[in-house]
Amino acid sequence: MKVTLYRYLAKELFPLFLLGLVGFTFILLTGRILQLTELFVNKGIALAYILQLLYYLLPSFLVLTIPMATLLSAMLTFNRLSSDNEITALKASGVSLYQMTPPVLVLALFATLVTTILSLYSLPRANQASRSLLYQIASTRAHAGVKERVFNDDFEGLVLYVERVQPRNFQWENVFISDSRNAAETHTIIARQGFVLSDPQLLIVTLKLKQGAIHKLGDQPDAYQKIDFDTYDLRLDLKTAFKGKQNGEKHPADMTWSELGRAIQVLRSKNIDPKPQRIKMHEKFSIPFACLVLGIIGVPLGLQSRTSRAGRSMGFVWSIGVLLVYYLLTSAGTSLAERGIILLEAGMWAANAIFLSLGIYLLIKAANESPVLLLVWLNKAIERLRQGMDSLRRSREWRPPR
Repeated sequence: MKVTLYRYLAKELFPLFLLGLVGFTFILLTGRILQLTELFVNKGIALAYILQLLYYLLPSFLVLTIPMATLLSAMLTFNRLSSDNEITALKASGVSLYQMTPPVLVLALFATLVTTILSLYSLPRANQASRSLLYQIASTRAHAGVKERVFNDDFEGLVLYVERVQPRNFQWENVFISDSRNAAETHTIIARQGFVLSDPQLLIVTLKLKQGAIHKLGDQPDAYQKIDFDTYDLRLDLKTAFKGKQNGEKHPADMTWSELGRAIQVLRSKNIDPKPQRIKMHEKFSIPFACLVLGIIGVPLGLQSRTSRAGRSMGFVWSIGVLLVYYLLTSAGTSLAERGIILLEAGMWAANAIFLSLGIYLLIKAANESPVLLLVWLNKAIERLRQGMDSLRRSREWRPPR
């Protein structure tokens, strides 16, 4: 009987898990898709680059959406079983709630394993590849995106005007540049010739200008300088935009577990607090562990939401609310840990500890068929709110006879 029960529950859990995974991932991708579409339409970025960026973004979203889908599948499955009185029938047959949870634990452990692999290996590589691709796009725009006799503002703080472009050797003629990156001074550069040089390792694009002059204008009306030059290199440092380090070091989000460990040792040898690296190390396990925590708490919460007449929809509402509270606690703990107000370990694992304790408590209460008064009150409040909205909608739709 157990094998049949487990197969039945698995047929309920896994389709809902896949549906939630696709739905949540699509919702998170929607905002980025709009931004990438703007790059494609307004900036002329090639479609191949756009599709590559979407591919590299997927691991960062899946790390978040897999725990969300685990909670949703557990809640909706047990909400549906409870609403159709199948839980009551199973208990009457001698099956306890604890005997129904192994399929949920298997799904949660599977989700934890997948999320851990993504966090340890796929996510750092995807982050690094996306930064390299963004640099490639930026350098390509510097090479080929500049049009003749058009004011170009692709680089923040710079306005570029070129009278003539020779695309074969990336050479420009009669170049005008307005550099306002420094708020205290505005530089206007005029040169007869210019070349574009790029360094993918250091994430730097260099505009090599020849035979020109730099006009500096300060805050005061008489603070004016003119500097003539034969050769002048204007560096466009893209490392800040792509969160790189000035010494070429990887960003913590781009590091694997072993790279983070080596970086921590190096920083400690220099008496530097490696807090960003330590936070990333904890994130690589605290976020995947959320799959197990949310899977456990999803079972009793799915059963608690059965009291509402709109049982299935209430399961979805509960899942969104739980996810919101969980990620708020996670963000708050990370912020407090970064500022040193609480221990780093406590801040990174507080949300998991709270929700795991709450999940076990609620599971025991549900197995003993003991209602949780707070959840019952919340269900009643949400049901009254829903009824009030339905009554308001019906009153607006009703029209008196003429």
